[in-house]
Amino acid sequence: MFRTAKPIYVKELSGVMNAFATFAAQVDSLSGAELHICAADLYRVSVNGRFVAAGPARTAKGYARMDCIPLDGLGRKSGNQIIISVLGYGCRSLSTVLQPMFLWAEVVRDGEVLAATGRDFDCFLSDAKKRKCARYSVQRHFVEEWDLRNSLYGRATPVAVMENPPKFIARTAPYPSYADVPMSCAASVGRFEADPNAEIRKKVYSFQPSERWGRYPEEEVERHSFDWVQGQKQIREAGLTALPLGVAEGHYAIFEFSRMETGFLHLFGTAQDGTEVVVAFSEDASPDRFVFTDMHACNVVDLTLGGRFDFLTFEPYTLKYAAVFVKKGDLWLDGFGVKSFAGDVTGITVPEAITDPCLREIYAGAVRTFAHNAVDLYTDCPSRERAGWLCDSYFTGKVEYCLHGTTAVEDAFLENFRLFENEGEYPEGVLPMCYPSEPQDDGKFIPQWTMWYILEVADYVLNRGHGDDREKFRKSVYGLLDFYSRYENADGLLEKLPSWNFVEWSRANGWTQDVSYPTNFLYAEVLRCVARLFDDRAAGEKAEKVARETVRQSFDGRVFLDHAVRTDGVLTRCADCSEAGQYYAILFGGIDMTAPEYAELRHLVLEVFGADRTVMLEEIAPINAFIGAYLRLEALLKMGENAAVLQSLTTFFGGMAGETGTLWEYRERHGSRDHGFASYALVAMRKALGI
Repeated sequence: MFRTAKPIYVKELSGVMNAFATFAAQVDSLSGAELHICAADLYRVSVNGRFVAAGPARTAKGYARMDCIPLDGLGRKSGNQIIISVLGYGCRSLSTVLQPMFLWAEVVRDGEVLAATGRDFDCFLSDAKKRKCARYSVQRHFVEEWDLRNSLYGRATPVAVMENPPKFIARTAPYPSYADVPMSCAASVGRFEADPNAEIRKKVYSFQPSERWGRYPEEEVERHSFDWVQGQKQIREAGLTALPLGVAEGHYAIFEFSRMETGFLHLFGTAQDGTEVVVAFSEDASPDRFVFTDMHACNVVDLTLGGRFDFLTFEPYTLKYAAVFVKKGDLWLDGFGVKSFAGDVTGITVPEAITDPCLREIYAGAVRTFAHNAVDLYTDCPSRERAGWLCDSYFTGKVEYCLHGTTAVEDAFLENFRLFENEGEYPEGVLPMCYPSEPQDDGKFIPQWTMWYILEVADYVLNRGHGDDREKFRKSVYGLLDFYSRYENADGLLEKLPSWNFVEWSRANGWTQDVSYPTNFLYAEVLRCVARLFDDRAAGEKAEKVARETVRQSFDGRVFLDHAVRTDGVLTRCADCSEAGQYYAILFGGIDMTAPEYAELRHLVLEVFGADRTVMLEEIAPINAFIGAYLRLEALLKMGENAAVLQSLTTFFGGMAGETGTLWEYRERHGSRDHGFASYALVAMRKALGI
């Protein structure tokens, strides 16, 4: 708890989007000292100009997690300057909650408060960070644009004490690793010129951000560097070029990391006054030509420089390639690299029992992917979104326990959902599809993702050592059951679930109404989980009824069909069929795959389906990566087909880790190439190998 500190905010920044402030305090000796801090939305701490930490660990609206950061050994014997910079976005996103910008911090040693907000920290506003910028993505916030000629201590401004501050709670996730990854040379250098025939991507964002979502009008945004980079023709002049190196106006340098990195971009050197630089980064380019990753994020940072500079981005990004374009002026680049921002996986190695080179490479890639996506909570990707999605977390949770034997990040992830308070944006009992986040303009949620929440809770409580915590989940679990019950039809099956129904990124997702059989198989498993969690006999009996009825309606004697449609009061089964639907049935339908009636289905699963599918049956839609490829792995494990699991892993993930050191969102080259749920590959591998 805080002894002296008060939660403070800057009055003149209230209601401002993309607001930035710096707080400074002087402390004598830091021997034995520790910083306790809560802030929104993001903070960075430095001591005497040296980076110390970034945070916070995100949590539910109305709450703030306290970080406790050791300062011992970081400072001088006296006269230490502690700087805390805070960024308040003031907009909606899928990665943070919308809340007022604030800081609550104190430096303590043996019970003595050495410095505290509301008493010792002075606040400064500066023009160093530009405010009216384009959105980086709709899932995250704004592109970073800095004028480093301006000091962080532009002008002093008064602060006020918050009347209704968030309730602070403990951080449960481990603190991140901040390893430096410096480059020794550029992969190539060259010049650029405007290309009148360049194709500029028309769809920049996953959805167009509305005024409510939060954006600055186009006419107020000075720089559109994401479009600008695409409009430049790159003319390569030389290959490997050692750092330090000069980059003149109209020239660029491309950097290629040996593997995917997630962290803060770092560059330092000297620049002519007024030099304008665009740092562009990508997960998928080449050492000879820079292109952006094919995903919905504006991967650029804008800098205006003059004199000596040493710059670290405020937010973490994900990249394998970066390009430094000098639009104006002259740049001498002494260094370029990344300060990592990842979970600590020190000491985790590929088990010796895994001997196949391809599987070893996949395992190592899965570990690295997990580290990038399990910092303060489970994220889908560390780039475009950094969002805590349900369903993704069901798979990632298995990875954390497999690697560490603990659930520290999952503790935080699930606690965030338990703390969620529905303010009327969703139907009663419903949880968001990802959190912390803000509801989209249309209040969209995914009913099936809330079902995966219950499956994850059951796994967490029953299989990961949290039997004493089951009552903490009763309210959220039964709230969801009550919501589902409103959509049960006369057969006991769910019908016409509202909002965004999602079973898999394939044609299967077009067959989710009116009665989705994959959804009802999942519902049966939800009810089984509730029965096990709370010794709820009625839920258990209901589960088997739902499973039997779903099997009866959907099985055509060969395969399981996907849905039925009600017309004029009559429910009619449709012929639409997906590979994903078969895996829902195998996993949750309570069927015996060795029974004669499922012989043809078994043949299809083992001999036809899969990532390397060459026989394309028009009547059965193939799976996509998520979640079909992962359901396939789970289904094969359940069937005891361990050799097929290993074959599926090799076919689907083989080559990914060799190229990027991580596992991807899709097999194809679009989207994130560092995706959290993909780390589940190592869990499936260990199970298949019996280790």
